[in-house]
Order: sequence, then structure tokens, then C-alpha cells
Amino acid sequence: MKNIALIGPRGVGKSKISRKLSKLTGKPVLSTDMIAVYLTGGLSIPDFVKSHSGNWKPFRDLEYEILEKIASAQNLILDCGGGILFDQDDSGKEIVSERKVRILRENSFVISLSRKSEYLIEKIQNDPTRPPLSSVLSYKTILESRLPQYRAHSDIQIALDDRSVEEVCEEILRRSGWA
Repeated sequence: MKNIALIGPRGVGKSKISRKLSKLTGKPVLSTDMIAVYLTGGLSIPDFVKSHSGNWKPFRDLEYEILEKIASAQNLILDCGGGILFDQDDSGKEIVSERKVRILRENSFVISLSRKSEYLIEKIQNDPTRPPLSSVLSYKTILESRLPQYRAHSDIQIALDDRSVEEVCEEILRRSGWA
């Protein structure tokens, strides 16, 4: 059976949903961000990005390596980092990562989770555990550019606003064929 891959912006609730799905199904959760921390010897993502002078390209390359390593796995719940669908071009501009999208789509039922932008901005703006994306305005700009990509590169989209974790998980299991 294909994996379930949860994608969406930072702070949307991918980790909470993936943990509940794991409890309901008995299937393991793999967090791409946690694997990245492990592979960097325990270096947090903010510290990893900082160690590369704020350049996200090495981290995006690491995400690709992670997806390659787990490409043959099945029956996993993937809790993907908010930037999993993206790479950086040579000028540092964020672009859709055809290589990462291809691996995700080949091996997973991809589910895009969403919430209202205002909720996401408020949630992440003062969270020191999340790598800085400059300012709230820049996060809003990044969010607006990413949202259509999450939808375009997923099998289904689910809005979490005003829904319980249980309701969302039931829908995911039903629509993915895992139920």
C-alpha cells in the first residue's frame, strides 16, 4: 500500500494529524524534519540553515536525499516539512522541486492540509523553534506563493479549520483507501 504523505505550510498541524493517524492505524510516522535533524548529527533546522549563511539550498538537497532513501518504503505516514515541495534555483529563488514532487507522487497518496492564513501567521511568528523566514510579511508572501503548489501537487486537499483531529483522520483514511 502507498504511503500517506501530509504536506502543507508550517504550523498547519501535519505532525498532530500524523501522530493520530499512527495511533488509529498502527503504522509508523516518519517526519522528514526529524530525519534531517538526525542526519545532521542533531543540528536543529534553524542552526543548519544558519550554518550555511541562511541559504536554504543545502537543506532542500537534504530533503531530497531523505525522500530518495525512503522511496521504496510502504505503509508509512510521512509528516513532511513545510518546504518539502520546493527547491532553490541558482539565484536563491524558491521554485517547485520536480525531483521531490516526483518521488512523493510515485510512492505516496499526497494530502495537502490547510488552514486560514491569519491562523498560520499568528501561530509561527513568535515560535523560536521554527527557522526564520525573515518577517511576518515575508512569511505571508511565501505562504501565498506556496498554497497553490500544495493543492496542485496533492491527491486531495483538506481544510482543518473548525474540525477535530479525529474528523480529519477519518476523512484521510476513507479517501486514501487506508480505512
